[in-house]
Order: sequence, then C-alpha cells, then structure tokens
Amino acid sequence: MIKSLTFSEYVSHKVLKISTPIQKSLYVVLISLLGSILLAIASKINFYLPFTPIPFTMQTFAVLFLSMLLGRKVMYVLIFYLIEGIVGLPVFAKGGGIGYFLGPTGGYILGFLFAGYVCGSLAEKWFDKSFIKTFFVMVLGNLIIYFFGILWLLRFVRFDFMKALSIGMLPFVVGDVIKIILASIVLPSGWKILKKV
Repeated sequence: MIKSLTFSEYVSHKVLKISTPIQKSLYVVLISLLGSILLAIASKINFYLPFTPIPFTMQTFAVLFLSMLLGRKVMYVLIFYLIEGIVGLPVFAKGGGIGYFLGPTGGYILGFLFAGYVCGSLAEKWFDKSFIKTFFVMVLGNLIIYFFGILWLLRFVRFDFMKALSIGMLPFVVGDVIKIILASIVLPSGWKILKKV
C-alpha cells in the first residue's frame, strides 16, 4: 500500500514548505517537544474513582490523537514523555519518577508506546481520512493500552484477572469511546479544512 502523508507531514511539506534536512529535523524536534507537553497537560486533566487506583485522564485521547496526526513519528513524542517522567519531571497524572512508573499505572504508560506505533503506522496507510477508519484504529490503540495496563495491574491485585478488569478497564470504557468518537470526527474534518488552505 502506498504511504499516505500524515497530517503533520502535509503541514510540513505543503503548508510550511519545509524542504532542507535541517528544517525537517528542527520540525520533528519541535513537534516532539510540543507533543510531550500536550501529553503532560492531558495527564493533569484527571480524576479518580473511589474504588480504583487508575485515574480517568485525557492521556489516552492525546496519545491516540497524536498518533493519527504524526504517524510513526509519534514515537519521538512518547519517548520524550517517558524519559521526562522517569527522570522525575511531574508529567504523569500524579507526579513523576521511576517509582511512579513502576506503580499500578505503569502498564498503561508503557502501552502508549505500542499503541502509538500501531496507530501511527496505520495513519500512514490512509486510515486517518475517514470517520470509520479513524474510529477503528483508535479503538485498536485503546485496546492495546488496556492490554498492557491490565497485564501490569495484575501483580497489584494478586493476579485476580476479573478484579484487574473491574478496576483497570470497565470503569473507563464509556469515557474512552466518547473520546474516540470525538477524535474520529475532528481528524477527518481537519483534513477537509487543511486541503482548502
């Protein structure tokens, strides 16, 4: 399948007319830093339910949205974000540091990397141009995040799979579906607007 320009690449090539290797490198560094800042902000939009240590945040929305915008270059954003958090910057929902990363929510954060790569790869194959395809890709990405989150969470609930599901996934499904529907409307609409610029 022929590679499709991602939203970010279209802006770079067609709108900003970036062409030299130095300009391209600076652009990637800039969007990576801005993306990691956006992720940090999204992590602070959160609240906790009384029966689970996993917060409801806008992180998954930001990860999936950025993956569709940037393609596989989202990996730079996610690696920046992960490093910032592990070295102690308070970019995660309730702080930062290696101890936080190794806590109950660490699996979800690790899942961001895998979901970002899969969603970013599919965004480069024309899956970001329609509501149905965008919705499918983002649901897949969300399931990947759930998979790593639940897998990691098991050791905090004595490997009780049903408990891990009940505190680590089920309370968040409705909210995540709403976020995915919103993003699936915004992205294709953004393409239509951008093509008129």
